[in-house]
Amino acid sequence: MYRAIAISFFTNKNVTTPDLFEGTYRFINASEYEIGIPIAGSPCSYTITPSLSINKTGVLISPTYPGENDGIHIRGSECDQKILSKKESTGYVLSPNYPYPYIPKTVCRYFIYGMQDAQHLERVRLEFTAFNIPKVEHKDRSESNCTDGYLKIYLKGQETADAYDKFDYELCGNETQRVVSDGPRLAMVFSSGELQGRGFKGKYTFETEYKIPGTAAPDGSCSFTYVSASKKRGELNSPRYPSNYPSDTNCSYLFLAETNEQVTIVFDHFKIKADGNPNVTAGAYGSINCFEDWLEMYVVYRDNNDRFLGRYCGMTAPGPVESPRGAVGLRITLHTDQENVASGFKARYFFETAKSEIGDCGGNFSNEDSGIITSPNYPAGYKAPGRGMASMACNWIMTARPGYKLSIHFEHFSLEGDPANRGCSAAVLRLWVNVDSDQPPLELCGEKPPIEQWHYISTGQTARISFTTSDKTVGAQGFRIIWTEIQDSGPGPPSIGLLCESTYHFQCEVGYCISDKLRCDGVKNCGPGDDSITKAPAEDHGVLIITTLLVVSFLICLLCTLYHSRRKRRHQLRQLGLHRNPHYDSQTSATGLSSSRRHLQSGGASIAGSLHGINSGNLIIPPAPLPPTSVPPQPPHICISGSSLDLTPGAGYPGIMINDGLDDLELDDDDDDDDIQPDIFINDVRFDEESLQHVQQLENV
Repeated sequence: MYRAIAISFFTNKNVTTPDLFEGTYRFINASEYEIGIPIAGSPCSYTITPSLSINKTGVLISPTYPGENDGIHIRGSECDQKILSKKESTGYVLSPNYPYPYIPKTVCRYFIYGMQDAQHLERVRLEFTAFNIPKVEHKDRSESNCTDGYLKIYLKGQETADAYDKFDYELCGNETQRVVSDGPRLAMVFSSGELQGRGFKGKYTFETEYKIPGTAAPDGSCSFTYVSASKKRGELNSPRYPSNYPSDTNCSYLFLAETNEQVTIVFDHFKIKADGNPNVTAGAYGSINCFEDWLEMYVVYRDNNDRFLGRYCGMTAPGPVESPRGAVGLRITLHTDQENVASGFKARYFFETAKSEIGDCGGNFSNEDSGIITSPNYPAGYKAPGRGMASMACNWIMTARPGYKLSIHFEHFSLEGDPANRGCSAAVLRLWVNVDSDQPPLELCGEKPPIEQWHYISTGQTARISFTTSDKTVGAQGFRIIWTEIQDSGPGPPSIGLLCESTYHFQCEVGYCISDKLRCDGVKNCGPGDDSITKAPAEDHGVLIITTLLVVSFLICLLCTLYHSRRKRRHQLRQLGLHRNPHYDSQTSATGLSSSRRHLQSGGASIAGSLHGINSGNLIIPPAPLPPTSVPPQPPHICISGSSLDLTPGAGYPGIMINDGLDDLELDDDDDDDDIQPDIFINDVRFDEESLQHVQQLENV
């Protein structure tokens, strides 16, 4: 109030805490506050004499003006105030002279402004705790009742253009109202009429403006909920998109579907800061690469448990995702640290009728040795979902028997997308090597180079593959995946040199043990770079030669027997003078073939007879050498015209086929020089006529 201010600081002698307070001071011109002649004995009384004053008009102010509530008086105005945010601060705005009645015929303006800069954007929330401005009732309901005194509120920054006639609210009477500004600005104009009232008291709150569509949390945090019952489809985005999102922020987006529904999310723009990792230049996926700013996705279940889907940053956009059947919905979280920002993301959501467990296509496989998974319409190329559909999903679930794992080999892979530059926003394949684990799936798109080998081993009995396309899909060739059940050797991948548990398994060169039934099926079930399943195994050559001679001898004897039997029967018929009878010939042929077939099916007896016949001749067969003790020798594997001959001891030698079966063997009675030329394959090597003659020569030695 005078020319000096004294500040006294008192402290306990034991207090040594530094930096208790600091402030600034400024000297100002006292003439602005001298409104008359001070009266002696009073600290704030003045005498105003017009004859002694140069100005015939003036203002009256309180002694410590402008220290008035939280606002700053706007110099040159009667009672205008400006209230600025101190970052998410709160305070009160009052009518003049509150809580006492206001003075009639007064106009005051209030400008309440939140923060707005590169890192901050706020909005203003205003709620009145007291309000009393008398109103006048009019018979004409179209006429405003606030014709004497009123309070007009502006939420869109109209005051910056002096558009005070375009107000959002006009209040009078005893109304209480809660309003939120569209941006960082809220303005009010109070005009008191001839009727006197108590005025108003309003609480203002500066909140961070996220500019996110959705139902915001009541506490003003960056949490938004999307419920199917309210809206079936819409958009979501990072705070302030397309402007940069703020730093040091955590946002949550929760999508809740109905019982018979699922939710799909498709990303259209994605750019999350990842510049703290020098190895990440464009895109990133996973917690190893994304440790500054990131976006995470979860599947939400009814027991309040969330299943982690993945973490994303850089420009690696998440692929389209559908909530699985039985889930409540999906949840997205965005985390930003205190340094640097980016433009964020924009996405769309769709609530649709729930699909089956396998989706639009796919399958559930168990108790099978192997299988092939291809994208729809492969290799012609997959297409976009049908008209009106937000997405298309194919789910495959493979379950191995107890004690087994799964080998998954990507033989060909070509999906639209670029993980390094734009991610997998149009189409994506997700691979879970263990569906019971909390680990996120592997997320794939783009094209696999021919020189790269994509091969994965499940960590448990079950693996899952999901292929999802969106309404922005263009299409590509797709993929072909070979999965095979392999013998489990304990934790980790199967070790090389593992002994297969039985002769019913085939050991690949890389050490995997797979079903022996998978031989000769043309599929590389041993994985990339291992052709051992499709070629002759490295075995003891002595055993192989002996076995080969035995089999060839048996086949030659069989053919000779059939041939001579035919000639003998034909000769007997001619001697009896019988004429050709088609019915008789067909019956005889059938009988002869049936007999031959029974001869083949006798199995071990036929082989034993062949052995006896050979040993009784000049051919001396040395005893087979003992197999190595490290790895038991596998039985010879013989394919005859695409069929497999199992020479495992005790197997009975079933499945010998000549020219795809004896049912197709034709012997012409009119031709005495019938030449039967069977197609014989031994260990995937074809034996032609010259080879058989060579074997016969060996037999005669």
